[in-house]
Amino acid sequence: MKLNYKILLILTLLMLISLNTLFSIGKIEYFYRNLLFWIISFLIIFSSLILKYDALLKTNLFYLFYILSLLALISTFLVPSRERIWIQIGSFNFQPSEFARIIFIITLAIFISKYYHLLNNNFYLFLSFLVILPFLFIIFLQPDLGMFLIYFLTWLISVSFFLSPSKIFKLGFLIIVFISLIWFFGLKDYQKERILNFINPYRDPLKSGYNLIQLRITLGSAGLLGKGPGQNTQARLGFLPSSHTDFILASFIEERGVVGLALYIFLILFLLSVLYKENKFIKDPLAIVFTNILIIHLTIRFLITVGINLSIFPIIGLAVPFLSYGGSHLISDAILIAIWHSLRYKEIV
Repeated sequence: MKLNYKILLILTLLMLISLNTLFSIGKIEYFYRNLLFWIISFLIIFSSLILKYDALLKTNLFYLFYILSLLALISTFLVPSRERIWIQIGSFNFQPSEFARIIFIITLAIFISKYYHLLNNNFYLFLSFLVILPFLFIIFLQPDLGMFLIYFLTWLISVSFFLSPSKIFKLGFLIIVFISLIWFFGLKDYQKERILNFINPYRDPLKSGYNLIQLRITLGSAGLLGKGPGQNTQARLGFLPSSHTDFILASFIEERGVVGLALYIFLILFLLSVLYKENKFIKDPLAIVFTNILIIHLTIRFLITVGINLSIFPIIGLAVPFLSYGGSHLISDAILIAIWHSLRYKEIV
């Protein structure tokens, strides 16, 4: 059994872009930390040559990790923290909702692989929502609008492939009603402000609209080829908030321009295409569904975070896949790839 060299090449290039950007904007401490996170991530992927990660989908270990992931999400309400989405361990922050994505995707894959032919039935469609509802409910209460949206859209698009057009229309109507209720009764004031400021950031340019204004200034100053290595002044001088996390792609664009953006988009699309093409060789229905959901999940995160960094989507606080500083999202993605690798190559000796 061997690792897919194309995926390793793509991840290596993404690692170089991420580390180069962190170094260029002067985040040296985060540079070394992220280097450590990347090393751990590659070790996890290589460990799939030995460890059977697919056991998570086919043994009672799944039920144990399902409960543990929910307990980890609940623990954010019990541990003192600046924000409920984080748990601080020493000098590092741990985000349970990032790791819970693994069990969330596995849960959805197991259910759909068993009942895909029945999903057009209202009962089974509702049941598919019910099994992932605990994740959505806790994340909504944290509140983490970005992760809630990622989880919800992953479920919605995954089940939509098995629904009739009329069922999709009815489900769409219910979602509109649901969104309306969330807007009036669920969202915090600052979350509403983020959305309103997306339409007109100059209504509060020094506070809630500041991030979006600085983001647009950063993008506007980049040009085709960018300002050059180490010349991303908006990010380096601190005008662009979260330049190493949520807006690291904008920091990279300021330095490398539209060409840099095109490179990142190409690498992610190449990664998705590899997963899609490899899926044709998989025979196990559960493995096929897991791969499809993984592709959907990565695509949603990619589109939303690129949209945020291009200021064409409201700022909702999400890590850019394989670019942003942070071990939680990077290591959890590595685990997902390791699971996929175990499923894809388990019959190859």
